[in-house]
Amino acid sequence: MVPPLPPLHGDLMLDVFTHRALTQGVLNDHTPHGNSDRLAQLGKSVLNTIVMYILFAERPMLSGEELKTKHDEILSNESMLAWLAAYDNELKKRVRLGGARGALDNPEEASFLFNSYVGAVCVQDGLQATTDWVSKLVKPEGQPPALVDDSQDNTLSTMSPASASLPAPPQAGTSQAAPPPYYPTPPQASTIPSGVPQGTLALFNQTCHQRGFSIEWVASANGPQHDPRWEVKCKVNDVERGFGLGRSQKLAKEIAAYDAYLYMQSIGWTLPQPEPTA
Repeated sequence: MVPPLPPLHGDLMLDVFTHRALTQGVLNDHTPHGNSDRLAQLGKSVLNTIVMYILFAERPMLSGEELKTKHDEILSNESMLAWLAAYDNELKKRVRLGGARGALDNPEEASFLFNSYVGAVCVQDGLQATTDWVSKLVKPEGQPPALVDDSQDNTLSTMSPASASLPAPPQAGTSQAAPPPYYPTPPQASTIPSGVPQGTLALFNQTCHQRGFSIEWVASANGPQHDPRWEVKCKVNDVERGFGLGRSQKLAKEIAAYDAYLYMQSIGWTLPQPEPTA
């Protein structure tokens, strides 16, 4: 029994289920993936990495030669054909083949289709979701490996080395100078700056939750529908403390969280108390 096939949507589904003989390798610049050829290359690399990652975690440990042998067995043409057969109604029969009838009986074409689907899942849902699906194909009884720990127990010591540069928040009750006025960072970059540590958003959310601060994210998009620019403002207790700009809402939110974290760190994670009412 194979795990459920992750559903695809929009242009991704159209490109995966249209045989490459019909598209003739034309790139669609209005999509993040371009075409099925690019998806297949991504999917092949992702599959190789996920399968090796699963085997690498096996205990007792496999030798280097054993890793290579088992990796090649799992991703053989026979395995690809078997997986396609298991998903026959959901995947293989939905492909628009044009004049290429019977093409998917060819191991190379079967591998191309499956790799394209894996690449599409990765683009749409992310690497962890792809890992969860593929790991159930490879080891149905095993638990999918976690690539990133997004739990609420994250601390600086469990993050990547880059995030160690973030100073730990001060203890509650520590006296601090009056907070400086907040000035949003000018929108410049459309990608996460190299100095933004992985896991900042999770750490920021956790710290605010522990201190009883409310967080509000205000997002808006500008530009053409196919290529928007997202702006996200981060409000802590109804006051703007961070700003982010990016090509996706998620990207802008990450930058806004980093901006807000640095500001809150600079004021010692203390907020002015409201004046008592008469």
